[in-house]
Amino acid sequence: MDKVEIKEITIEDIPDYVKVNIKAWQESYKGLIGDEILIDVENNVENSIKRQINKFEEDKKNGVKKFILKVNNEPVGMMSVGKSRNKKYEGKGELEALYLLDKVKKKGYGKQLFMHGVKTLIDMGFNEMIIGCLINNPANDFYKHMGGKLIDAVTNKVKGYDMEENIYYYEIK
Repeated sequence: MDKVEIKEITIEDIPDYVKVNIKAWQESYKGLIGDEILIDVENNVENSIKRQINKFEEDKKNGVKKFILKVNNEPVGMMSVGKSRNKKYEGKGELEALYLLDKVKKKGYGKQLFMHGVKTLIDMGFNEMIIGCLINNPANDFYKHMGGKLIDAVTNKVKGYDMEENIYYYEIK
């Protein structure tokens, strides 16, 4: 039986959190977004770690909670939740990021992280939640399977590129 741990990150966990996030991006977004973006992200690991460390206290103050998923003590997933960053969905919680490495997908860990995020948002006082997911990302099926209702599509700029996302809505209680 695998030992599974989901824990809110500390400053010491930030390097693992960032590395899992970047590797998951490399695996999940290959062919979905421009290679230039993936190369840029991969080449800026240290800057990303510094940026996360610098905004750690600000995130906590703003109610953003970040988690790392470890299986048998190996970091293999990460998640971030907080109040919606989209003004259109003000007052709702947001599952801002949920990423798993390919080697642990389809083993129930995504569902465990998702449910932990829902519980965290409920504990923070939210009863509604949104999630954004790149339009062509296979994870759209996961979010629908978890009960999400497609309510919107938005375009965000990421490193100068337009990224289209589906927005899913959940009532959480």
